[in-house]
Amino acid sequence: MDDKQQVNEVGQAFTGPLGAARTGMFAALPWLVVVLASAVGLLAIDVPLTAIARYTAYFVGCVTLPGILLLRAAWRSTGNWAEDAGLGAAVGIAWQLAGWALFTALGWQQALVVWPALILLTFALVPALRRHWRIADPQPLPSAWSWGLAGCLSLLALAITMGVMADHSPPPASLSLYPDMPYHLSIVNELLRSVPPQLPQVSGEALEYHWFSHADMAGAVDITGLSPVLVLYRLWLLPVSFAAVLAAAAFARQVSGVWWTGLLAGLTYVVPQLGFLVPAWPQLDLAGPISLLSPSESLAVLALAAAACFVVAIAHRSGGQGVWALALAVAIVGGGSKPTVLPILLGGVGLSALFLLVRDRRIPWRSVALGGVLTGVAAGTLLTVTGSTSGSKVQLLAIAKFQAGYAAATGDRSLPGTGGLLLPSLTGDRFALAGAVAVLAAFALAHALLIAGLALTAVPTLRRDPVAWWLLGALTAAWLGLSLVNHPSASQYYFLRSCWPIAAAAVGWLIAAGVRGRSTRTILRLVLGGLATGAVIAGFAQLVDSSPGASRAARIEVLARPTLVVLGIAAVVLVGWLSVRRRARLTGLGMAFALLMVVGLPIGTAAAQALAAAGKPGSGHYASKVWRISPDELAGADWLAANADLTDVVVSNTYCRPGEPPRPGCDARGYLVSGFAGRRTLLEGWAYTSPGTALNGVNGRKYFYQASPWPDRVALIDDALTNPTRDLLDRLRTQYGVRWIYADARNGPVSVKLDELAEARFHQDQVRVYEIAAP
Repeated sequence: MDDKQQVNEVGQAFTGPLGAARTGMFAALPWLVVVLASAVGLLAIDVPLTAIARYTAYFVGCVTLPGILLLRAAWRSTGNWAEDAGLGAAVGIAWQLAGWALFTALGWQQALVVWPALILLTFALVPALRRHWRIADPQPLPSAWSWGLAGCLSLLALAITMGVMADHSPPPASLSLYPDMPYHLSIVNELLRSVPPQLPQVSGEALEYHWFSHADMAGAVDITGLSPVLVLYRLWLLPVSFAAVLAAAAFARQVSGVWWTGLLAGLTYVVPQLGFLVPAWPQLDLAGPISLLSPSESLAVLALAAAACFVVAIAHRSGGQGVWALALAVAIVGGGSKPTVLPILLGGVGLSALFLLVRDRRIPWRSVALGGVLTGVAAGTLLTVTGSTSGSKVQLLAIAKFQAGYAAATGDRSLPGTGGLLLPSLTGDRFALAGAVAVLAAFALAHALLIAGLALTAVPTLRRDPVAWWLLGALTAAWLGLSLVNHPSASQYYFLRSCWPIAAAAVGWLIAAGVRGRSTRTILRLVLGGLATGAVIAGFAQLVDSSPGASRAARIEVLARPTLVVLGIAAVVLVGWLSVRRRARLTGLGMAFALLMVVGLPIGTAAAQALAAAGKPGSGHYASKVWRISPDELAGADWLAANADLTDVVVSNTYCRPGEPPRPGCDARGYLVSGFAGRRTLLEGWAYTSPGTALNGVNGRKYFYQASPWPDRVALIDDALTNPTRDLLDRLRTQYGVRWIYADARNGPVSVKLDELAEARFHQDQVRVYEIAAP
């Protein structure tokens, strides 16, 4: 049986009568279900229907459709609209970012809609380009693919909207805020007014951060006219997440040549998010490749999936000159979104080039040129966008410090982001070493899917394919990045989160290679059996008692127990497999079954955790006793947003956590004015600035609690609020461009002299806003 016949038979087995209808309205029906699920989820969290419709029209008409046309003109169509939409969205975002930079630099932001319209008009009016509005060579995938991925996206839409988004409501719906969200909002607001951007927390300083996702939001605000808060908190993430899943599915099919590997890719994305539908689930979405709290990561996953398609096409598949332009554009988007993207791409290009050099005994110049281009992009984005290490150092396996129970089991309480080249517990006493091993083993088990792809070269047919070595190199680069970087807030984790499309494609290809030539019935039995077995194993591991004893040995035992349970049950399954494989005609399918078990592990984990959480009362909103803003603080910020010019600078005493008086050693993550007022400040929370993170570990304190790298500005703020003079206010206006003073009495004393020296424009409870008159 050839691959094409097998694909058709498996498709018919999945779809039955649905397989006959693949065109017209029926072909669009699965995707209409996704639209409906998204609308229901957004409406349930009080997003206006008009805003949903406006943003949908924007993303389809100004991002995805121009990107699809450029994709087809420069390279080709994938043969179906869904995969074209995933890859096209990445290309469209690259085009949109170029237009945003140009129009913002010229001060033409309100006319940005002209930029995507140029593409649509060009492809409509130029006869030679009109053909790209249609798929020249349609290659429709089975209806099972459409319905399967549409189901994944629909569940993802509900999990994101009614789970994570509902938990993180913007003010005034919620006054309890995760601190990173106002920070992201401040960057979006900054990118509405300047290119290159300033640091909104320290006016006049350059912004050194991977801000391309925020620039994409700024472009959406410019075109739709919707508020930055609504775009950040409610509208931007969903379509970007959908595009990431579709692009990852396209990449999985590209490398394997089998359609259903795209379904496996979609499944691996969605399952870790489903727990967010449970009210009591811990809603800080920091574990998966799609995150409301890290928009840069969500865009990086899309960029990496699309760039991988183009890079592999250039180096090892059919790809003409136009695909070089696509690869370059999307790689730039990836480099400006997360600094993890380009090292992963370079790892793939490097190892596959080495394989070709050894095999063919000649230099693979195409791969060398591609590596040079990606290296140039990495250097360029590092110098112009990323800009700093964010306090990162090198330490082997530093990620272990962020795992639950590590400090208690090992006794290592060293500050993340500090220390020598080795994780301290690796060179400690026997308990420290045993604890580190238990933690790292559990970590590896939790990320088994990202490890499983490393088995690519164990299959002889794949070992001879340079694409397999490309995937292996990309995965290796991701694990090296995770294992060697020592970041004070675990940002090395983003190497694995970014690499999710690569791992999903690798595992899917391994499974497809393992079942090639088997009957449809055998494949279905193997898939269902493998997924179910993995889910059951993970479910049992979650049921293990996790109450630690007082001794370090007892704590180590608790950490190791779930891993040992999984390994023990897996050993029993292996024995059972060996005893029945011949009678069940399963010989040769062992690796495929094992990999399907790995794919099934997160299903069981999510199900068990959801059941455990289901009986607990959920708040329905992110709750914090300390990360809260008061109504008068928000009202003052709203007043500034409505009355201050976009480029005005504000002096405020809000640089510490809301409600915490400014003092040395306070938590310097206050972003009230730069975030919700959307205005530049003389100085606000400096924790995430490059000079701020560079201080991590000084005097044994995390960078959140370090003194300001700009002590002169701190002194100016203190004087302006507690001992103002006319000369001081004139200096603030002329030297720093300060026009407003935001004074919050709960953050420290505010002098009554301000009422004489500046004009009071707003007053509510403990918050006053003053305007400094021109000297």
